[in-house]
Parts: sequence; structure tokens; C-alpha cells
Amino acid sequence: MYTWKLLKAPLIAAMIMVLAAGCATADSDVALTQALPRPEEPDITVAAIPATDLAGLYVAQDNGLFAQQGLHVTIEKITNSQAILADQLKGQIDISAGSYVAYISAQASGARFRILAEASTLREGTRVLVTTADSPITTIADLIGAKIGVNGTNSIGTLLTSMVLQEHGISPRRVHFITAQQGFPAMPGQLQNRAWGAAFLAEPYITVAGEQYGEKELTDLDQGSTANLPIDGYVATRAWALRFPKTAAAFVRAIEEGQVLANTQATEVQAAVGKADQLPPEVTALTVLPGFPTGRVIKAEIQRVASAMLQFGMLGQAYTAEVKQGTLVGSMIGPGS
Repeated sequence: MYTWKLLKAPLIAAMIMVLAAGCATADSDVALTQALPRPEEPDITVAAIPATDLAGLYVAQDNGLFAQQGLHVTIEKITNSQAILADQLKGQIDISAGSYVAYISAQASGARFRILAEASTLREGTRVLVTTADSPITTIADLIGAKIGVNGTNSIGTLLTSMVLQEHGISPRRVHFITAQQGFPAMPGQLQNRAWGAAFLAEPYITVAGEQYGEKELTDLDQGSTANLPIDGYVATRAWALRFPKTAAAFVRAIEEGQVLANTQATEVQAAVGKADQLPPEVTALTVLPGFPTGRVIKAEIQRVASAMLQFGMLGQAYTAEVKQGTLVGSMIGPGS
């Protein structure tokens, strides 16, 4: 009995220390949450394309990171960012997430958007052109005269493909870009049905194309001038960001944490993407991940997108000065945007 008492006393003391530490951690978390500025608008809607590029968003949602910042986030899935811009400008969407191409085009036309945070950068295997297994198109040169399915008109797919074609000595005008209205989820099946000669795909739908349809990669679009190109961002209207600065800041804090997890915890990304896109583990386990930037939005990087858009006619020559001087992209970044 005496021996048991001697053993039990330090055990109980250790348990008390663990419980106390847990309570202290919980108390510190509560105190930290209480110390943060309360969002002006806690209930927000985020429109997002279904792709691994936005894994930071889905990871933040699944891990309760928005809730920790006092936010209740509803994610609305869209086929491409162009599809939602009009609704966002009307105030029907708080934040949207997608390709910078659509936002830069809208900004040039007079809209006023602000990039709150970067979502993804191009990495090898994350944006490719694919063909059917028995396609006669086996080289980039074979694309001349072919139809290429993209998920949006004058989209990041159009831009990346144009840049790679140009680097191989082929004018983008020698191919035909066709917009797939249902977006990435339907595109592997449409390609199999010969809707186009090739398709522009993002992960996880590159993996879906290979695993479910036996389709093959024609070329990776992360090469030469496109290497590490910024792809997607989290964007609000300037009016919304100025009206709800604490809400915007809370959203960015949660996204930053989500981005860190996305960069370091592949299993978190696989689970989040599988849940968001209703994909099986055998697909998500093979999915290639992009880069998930953290920290402030880098103007010089977003400028690369605008410059390429000007080069390939996705921005009119009337915007040459604004693009080259950096004022167009500059108007989308920082408190003065």
C-alpha cells in the first residue's frame, strides 16, 4: 500500500500539471481570440473554383481557422472567376478566389478590386495540356489548327498555353481556344468524348484525367517564362475592403494559417480537396500541389501576369502605359488600392 501511495502521488501531480497546462493553453487561445479586433461582418461568402490552388481556403475551413478569427465562411463553388465578377461588384459575393487574369482585365475596364492574399503559384505538374491516350496530337507542334478546351474565355489557361506555344515558335492564333462551360470537373470526360483535341487542366483534375480516363499529358505549362507564375488570389472589391477592414484582416489571418498548413501538411490538403471536390483518396493521394505563398502580396510577381496579358492581347494596347508603369497592378495592392 505504501509503495502505491508513493507512486500515485507523483502521477496525480503530473496529471494536474498536464491539465493545468491544457487549461492555460486554452485560456491563452481564448484571450488571444478576444484580443483580436472583432470583424465588422462575421458572416461572409467566398466564391471559389474547385482546384488544389485554393487548398489554403479549404484547409482553413476544415480546421476551424476562420471560426477562430470570429468568421463564419460559406464557400460557393464556381467554374471560373470571370463567372462571379459581376455578382461580386454588385455586393452579392464578399470575396472571390481565382485566376488573377480575370481581375486584372476587370480592373483595366474600370472595376476596383483589391488582392487580399495570394493563393497559389505555378509548379511542375499543376497546370498541363492533356490529350486522349490514342490522340494523333503527340507534340506541341501538332496543336496547330486544333481545338483546346479551357475553363474560361481569356483565362489563365489561355494565357499559360499562349506563353508556352510562343516559346515553341507557334503563334497562339494558330489554335482555337474553346470554353468549357461546366469547368474543370467535367473537362476530362468531355475530352474523352472528343470535344477538343486537347484540354487545359489543373489539379486535381489532371490526376482524374489520367486515373479515370487514361488520358495523357502532352506538355507541362510550368516552363520557361511561366515558371512559378502567380496563378490565383483571394480578392475583394475595394469598396468592401474599405468598409470591412477588420473582416478582411481576419480573413487574411486565417488564410495565412491555412497556407502554412497547405505547404507543410500534404495529408491536410488531400483531405480538404477530397472533401471539397468529392474525390476518392486514390486520386487525392496522387495530386501534385502548387506553391502556397504566405506574407504580403508581391507586386512584381503579379506584374508578370499583367505583362503577359498585354503581350498576348488579353489587354488592349490602350493599357500599355498602365501595365508597363505598374500602376494597373499597383492599384490592386495595398491600402491605397
